[in-house]
Amino acid sequence: MGSLLMTDYFRDDVLAKRAYIRLEWCQAAITSPIRREVQPEDGRVRHWLFVPELGKYLRVVTLADGVTLHNAFPDRRFKP
Repeated sequence: MGSLLMTDYFRDDVLAKRAYIRLEWCQAAITSPIRREVQPEDGRVRHWLFVPELGKYLRVVTLADGVTLHNAFPDRRFKP
């Protein structure tokens, strides 16, 4: 998983605050999301994946390139 691209914010803040988030979940969300949306305001891409270990949907946000990790968190409001 060392080849994953990530912003400094993701590496230094997101992973520190949410240490339970696994990079393999983020990779799976990017490669096989159940839904993908582009944020109109900045072009960032939202990817959702159900994570059985969490019992929740994980939202992974990438930069506009669709691969550079920027944020990830359990999304309580997501409806598939």
